Amino acid sequence: MRLKDTKGKESTTLTFVFPAFFVLLFKFAFEGLKINGLEIPPMSAAEFGAAMALIIGLWLNREWKEAKHGQD
Repeated sequence: MRLKDTKGKESTTLTFVFPAFFVLLFKFAFEGLKINGLEIPPMSAAEFGAAMALIIGLWLNREWKEAKHGQD
């Protein structure tokens, strides 16, 4: 399954960015939660911000390159 970008084209990048975004959001929201003896390790706001910036940066880089290429 490939997600479509705003132009309606299938996007390989969004296929990875979308789940990674929600996994990080889940991990940050439920840090320290214990379920059946398994604990989600703690994550600081700085670690969360850095990881999100990297993931969103990959997607924005792709969009920027497409926009720049389209203008040439």
